[in-house]
Amino acid sequence: MAISRRTFLVRTAQVVVMGGLLPGMTGCNGLVRDDFERGEGYAALLAALGQQRTEMLWHASFAPSSHNVQPWTVRVVDNDHWLIGIAASRRLPAVDPGNTEILLSLGAFVESLVLAGSGLGLKCRTTLITDDPDASELIELRLQEAPAEDYPLSRLLERRTLRLPFENREVEAADFSHLVEGYQGFYYFPSASREANWLDTATIDANRQQVQRDDVQKELASWIRWSDAAARRHRNGLTPEAIGITGLAGWYVRNFYGRDDVFNKDFRRNTVNRVVSRVSQSGGWMVLTGRDHSVASLIDAGRRFQRMFLRARERSVAIHPMSQVLEEAPWKEKVRASLALPGEPLFLLRTGYSRDYPPPVSLRMPLDRFVSAGEG
Repeated sequence: MAISRRTFLVRTAQVVVMGGLLPGMTGCNGLVRDDFERGEGYAALLAALGQQRTEMLWHASFAPSSHNVQPWTVRVVDNDHWLIGIAASRRLPAVDPGNTEILLSLGAFVESLVLAGSGLGLKCRTTLITDDPDASELIELRLQEAPAEDYPLSRLLERRTLRLPFENREVEAADFSHLVEGYQGFYYFPSASREANWLDTATIDANRQQVQRDDVQKELASWIRWSDAAARRHRNGLTPEAIGITGLAGWYVRNFYGRDDVFNKDFRRNTVNRVVSRVSQSGGWMVLTGRDHSVASLIDAGRRFQRMFLRARERSVAIHPMSQVLEEAPWKEKVRASLALPGEPLFLLRTGYSRDYPPPVSLRMPLDRFVSAGEG
């Protein structure tokens, strides 16, 4: 029976990889952040805005976002007056129809702007200009020259989401306090607690349900950059390295996987299997709450989340956002009561210590893809 060329190549690659016949193969590793410099558009912004403001934007661009969509936009009205918003093309309507996660990501970006500005001698004043979660521009930013604060900008560059197995020991109270800096709304549930066990089970069940939704898989497929060519072209989304697929396995998926593979039964089953493995290997869960799901509350929660996340590496505490429980019914209606939380849960974070804390690999778009100038 004849087989297609793709099937032949896939089966050949499987034999080679499984047989261990490529120990010295070059090109096993895909593109990572260090493969790129500051990117296209940096020089033009440097000429237009000066070094302080351009570096501030560049450092802020490393903020986290769901699927690494990097949804933020910046419109420069003038050097000291910016409008911060969301690109419609980088929203996630299947998993995030109310823009909750996108607004949390926007809050993290705003906090990164503020922190980067403080370390570069720029004071930022932010004002929420709308309570419409679908608005294209939501925050006004005013800049003013000020003495530079002693904030380590390296935190912004070195922050990383980790999906690796974590140590099962509890996060120590001193380390938790260091992360949250006294800010309200953070709760930690050790892995042996009733609450953590509920979150483990609910996360597995919510993922099992979600992977059967073709609209979710289609959306995910549009943000996975399987090949180096796609990663280089888009500079956002999820590369195999960002997902945690490296070495020969990374080479295999970069060369033989495509959009349709996300709909494969094996891919869906393996997704759930990875979730089962991950929740069994952690120090528990951190939950961040807010007042409600208003735009102001979500932006504030995103800012608090980013402040915490930026302090995690220095205590070897790994952070892995896992939001499926908040995306799928009936769990999203049950989570607050099940955890006895006084506020609305907005972030569910698998956490624990990691002996291996590698440098970040997720790609970043060039500045000129989200920064524009003009009155609008």
